[in-house]
Amino acid sequence: MQYKNIIVATQDYVTTITLNRPPTNSVNLGIREELDHAITEIEKSRETRAVIITGAGEKGFCAGMDVSDLANIAKGPNGNDVFNRIERLSKPVIAAINGYALGGGCELALVCHFRLIADTPRTIMGLPEVNLGITPGWGGIQRLPRVIGKSKALDMILFSKRLQPQEALAIGLVDRVVPAADLMKEAMAMAVALSKRPPLAVRAVLEGMSTGLEKGLMEGLKVDREWSTKLGASKDAVEGMTAFFEKREPVFKGE
Repeated sequence: MQYKNIIVATQDYVTTITLNRPPTNSVNLGIREELDHAITEIEKSRETRAVIITGAGEKGFCAGMDVSDLANIAKGPNGNDVFNRIERLSKPVIAAINGYALGGGCELALVCHFRLIADTPRTIMGLPEVNLGITPGWGGIQRLPRVIGKSKALDMILFSKRLQPQEALAIGLVDRVVPAADLMKEAMAMAVALSKRPPLAVRAVLEGMSTGLEKGLMEGLKVDREWSTKLGASKDAVEGMTAFFEKREPVFKGE
C-alpha cells in the first residue's frame, strides 16, 4: 500500500509511524485504513522490534476523529479494532506526544505501551467528548481507569478536563515529560533500547500481561506458562545464558 495519510519509516529495528494530516492529524478513513495495513506489516516484519507513533508538525499529536469525515465512519476498519490491534502488538509501542492529544488522539496514546510527552503549553491531553453530549468511543472509558484509576478517570472524562504535560505525569497518564526539542530523540533512544531486548521474551511479556488484564489472572498465568516452555527451548535463551557466562552483551535474533 502507498501511504498518503501516514509516514512509515524503519531504522535500527525501530519503525516510526507519523500521522501525516497536519496541523490536527485527525483520524479519517485513510488513516484508519493505512494504520491497519501498517500494523499488519509491522507484526510480521523481522526488521521491526519497537514502534514509535507521533504526529506531523508541532501543533498536534492527534485531535481524534475527523468530524468532516463522518460520512465514512462506517467504512473501512473500525477505529476500535485498529486501536485494539495496536494495543495487542507483539512489539512495544511508544507514543511520542508532540502536541495536543484530544478525544481519539488521547485514546490512541492510551493503547501505546509507553507515553512520552513534549513539555510545551500547546501539548494537552484530554477526553472532552462529554462536552458535546457524547462519550469517548475508541476505548477511553475502559482504558483510562486502568492507567490512572477509576476516580481520576471519571473526574477527567465527566468534567472534560484537559491536562498539561506535568499534570498528565502527576496522575500517571504519561511516563515521561521531555523538552519538545528532545522528544523524538528520547523516544528513539527508548525504542532502540527496547529493540535490543530479546524479541521472543518481549512478546511473551506483552501477550501475557494483556491476556491477564483482559481475561483475568488465571488466563494470564496460563499464557505465561506456555511462553516459559517455548522460551526455554529458544536460541535466544541459549544466547542469553552464553553471553552471561562469557561476560559480554547478548545478541538476540528472535529465534
